[in-house]
Amino acid sequence: MARYLIGIDLGTTNSALAYLDLQRPRRGERLDIKSFPLLQLTAAGEVKERPLLPSFLYLPGQHDLPPGATALPWDAQRDYVVGEFARSHGGKVPGRLVSSAKSWLCHSGVDRSAGLLPWTAPPDVPRISPIEASARYLRHMVESWNYVMAKDRPDDRLEKQTVVLTVPASFDDMARNLTVEAARKAGLEDLILLEEPQAAFYCWQATHSAKEATALKPGMRCLVIDVGGGTSDFSLIEVVEQQGELGFVRQAVGDHLLLGGDNMDLALAKFVE
Repeated sequence: MARYLIGIDLGTTNSALAYLDLQRPRRGERLDIKSFPLLQLTAAGEVKERPLLPSFLYLPGQHDLPPGATALPWDAQRDYVVGEFARSHGGKVPGRLVSSAKSWLCHSGVDRSAGLLPWTAPPDVPRISPIEASARYLRHMVESWNYVMAKDRPDDRLEKQTVVLTVPASFDDMARNLTVEAARKAGLEDLILLEEPQAAFYCWQATHSAKEATALKPGMRCLVIDVGGGTSDFSLIEVVEQQGELGFVRQAVGDHLLLGGDNMDLALAKFVE
């Protein structure tokens, strides 16, 4: 049996990993869910832990960075950058920066398995698919976990744990399947997809006491609004009674909106211009 239950939020702007140790005795009503700090490059040749992994990928040029600048503790030959340094350095060379890959995963007007990104890349820059970009973010999280948590404990490798991966509620079947494909490329097999607004609702439930949760009564409806970096999600969840206990049923999901923090940033920049 897997020791850990892993939760991964593969976000448009930032990604995160949390975990629950199933072998640790539960204390009180609340689950002891921990956020996992992710090792990543924060500057050339400098690796530090950060609570989030910025969902940015930088493809260096031949003479762009000094030798060894992209090395990681578990891969000295890594030839691309994911995370904080990718975001900061890529802002100076946008033609080599992959961003908002998640938004491309749900873009039905393009071949999402084709090399599209960076969208504004010059001809000499190799492009990767939105699926591959997403897989690299996930692979980085897998590698960071394995380096810290499973270096001498192969059974604790992330690939051997149960992983809950969140997706926008408004993702269609194709976008969900492509997300699963990216996870498989990163080595994740024991996978459960969970809609992001439902994950937020379950988090509220898990982090509040039973007394606070009793404010919910059968027949009540809860509207969960999730405004992310690339999408806005609206889910209507109904409280029901199931065998004497409260249960929750997702009743409706808003239309898919490619509207989020990225769009707000662009609107503000346009206004300032």
